[in-house]
Amino acid sequence: MYQSTIQTLTTIFTVMVLTITAYGQTEIYTFTFDNDMEGWTSTGLSDTDAVWVWAPNGDAGTGAFNNGQTPIASESGGGALLFDSDGLDNGGDDANQGGGPAPSPQMGEVVSPSLDFTGQDQVILAFNQYYRYFAKSADDFTTPASSVEVSNDGGTTWTSYLVNEDISPNQATRPNDIVALDISEVAGNQADVLVKFVWDGDYYFWLIDDVKLFDSRGVDLVVLDFTNIDNFETPDFAMNTDSFDLEMMVTNNSDMDLPDSIMFLTRILTDETRDLIFSDTGWVVGLNAGDTVIWDFDRNWVPTTPNQERYILAYNVRYRGDTMPEAVAPDDNVDFNRFDVRDFSFRKLPPTGRTQGFNFGGNPYDVANFLSLPETVAEPLIFDKITFKVCEGDDPLVGKTIIGFIVQLPDTAAVLKGVLLNGETDLIGLNAGTSLDDLIRDQQVIGIGSKLFTQGEEASQCEDFTIDMLSDLDGESDQVEMMPGGKYLVGLRFGTGASDLFIGTNEDYKVWQLSSIVSTPGDGSDGWGIVTDYQENAADIGVELTMTTAVDDNPLPENTVAIFPNPTSDYIRVNIEFETPTEATVFMADANGKILNIKPLKNVQREQVNFDMGRYPSGTYIVRVATREGTKTEHVIVTH
Repeated sequence: MYQSTIQTLTTIFTVMVLTITAYGQTEIYTFTFDNDMEGWTSTGLSDTDAVWVWAPNGDAGTGAFNNGQTPIASESGGGALLFDSDGLDNGGDDANQGGGPAPSPQMGEVVSPSLDFTGQDQVILAFNQYYRYFAKSADDFTTPASSVEVSNDGGTTWTSYLVNEDISPNQATRPNDIVALDISEVAGNQADVLVKFVWDGDYYFWLIDDVKLFDSRGVDLVVLDFTNIDNFETPDFAMNTDSFDLEMMVTNNSDMDLPDSIMFLTRILTDETRDLIFSDTGWVVGLNAGDTVIWDFDRNWVPTTPNQERYILAYNVRYRGDTMPEAVAPDDNVDFNRFDVRDFSFRKLPPTGRTQGFNFGGNPYDVANFLSLPETVAEPLIFDKITFKVCEGDDPLVGKTIIGFIVQLPDTAAVLKGVLLNGETDLIGLNAGTSLDDLIRDQQVIGIGSKLFTQGEEASQCEDFTIDMLSDLDGESDQVEMMPGGKYLVGLRFGTGASDLFIGTNEDYKVWQLSSIVSTPGDGSDGWGIVTDYQENAADIGVELTMTTAVDDNPLPENTVAIFPNPTSDYIRVNIEFETPTEATVFMADANGKILNIKPLKNVQREQVNFDMGRYPSGTYIVRVATREGTKTEHVIVTH
């Protein structure tokens, strides 16, 4: 999915760009492994069976923990080279670890045919990879299991290049990852060059495809990082008229300075139909080799009445003088994230992807995310549930308890605006030296709940959970309100007995705005700190919302709102006629108050709102029109 989306976005961006002349590279050798290993030879070093094999479908082998893993997303598709550490260790049976044909840790290599680079001063090796890592050995969890070695004397001596040093235990690259190495110092002007890929480690796999050797790196602009929408899931009413700062960080990885114009582009598209919602561009003239630039687009995205659907936020960098696709790493000048506009939920991270977690070495910790509700919402909502993803630690989940909390911040609290990729972001209005216990004493904690893990619940692969029962600190009310214009921290306490658990994260989802703040009272450092590794370590914590009481304490005049028909089988229509322009919000919820749809209306005087009830089962539903002057609520019976 990621690869096909990149290709589609590349096409969309390409047709929007004016180009002039070409700066291409020449492929000297290409190996696509479509039908076989194409002359590459494999040798098992730790065991005669610890060998690389040809994977005809490009998938990750037969291991118990990777069987059916997504194939490598290379341009050529088809076959690939595979070292299947997982399958070699357990033979596909999770109860047989160490009993497979070549127990881990293993070491095996696959070596190219002889390559002649006579007359080539520069040689660039590029390849697609899909790599998942656990450890180098039982006592080394930092050194990669993957390396590339190059020889210019027929294999007598080798020069080694470590790759994937940024991949931590239980992490993986994206399936379409591309690595480019300058091997000119060893291979340039040499007539008998060998290249080999070496696996030396303990789980999981390494797939290699589309190995190419070029005469130069050519134009290679990289989208290194970018700002994203604050949350993966945001209610439509919370996004309405909000302002999103769009920035991108670009590096010139070319082997030359680029003197001509460089274009920066951002697009927001609907995911299903690719309809263009927003776009902006920017330019700089010239970028030297190795330099990095941050572009802050002139226009912020300010959504108005966004539809409840999935969107793509994409960034692209293009060199004005480059008419040919970048050959060495063609996909890294486009990057994107998806986000959802929902009806009643905030969620920081997507539920799928390369999930893992972080904790603080067994010390108790608190972690929280910042959420806010626009002033345009006409009445309070209720925090119904705290949602989160957690991963098991040293021991099973059963019997452990996590505390959920909601902090109401002062009205002055805000996320600072600026060049976010320069680190100009903070949460003002919160005293960073104030611990969660201090916030409880100061009565800023307005909601609390807990999750006791019971028999049968497990999270060895990281799982979603909820805290369903929230109340105020006195336990007197289960109506914990999210006020219009309010700013909140929603978080979890991993106390003694649960501090080995990991709060879930997602490696594939970049969150550069204020993401998560953490407090580790167990190590003597009171107060909060911002998680700085935003790309990987934003905490997967969110909320689900419901309506307040379905009783009109201050009813609107009878002739201002009509909700009909009742009963109905297809649509509920809401006719509004106010005397003056009014801020209003129209809610539709189930009989328990769980919000199913919400429509914010700005300065409305005469309007009709329709709810398609064909999407919902028969039953009783609550429809409410809320303004600052009062409310109108009606229970509608739906029959199909």
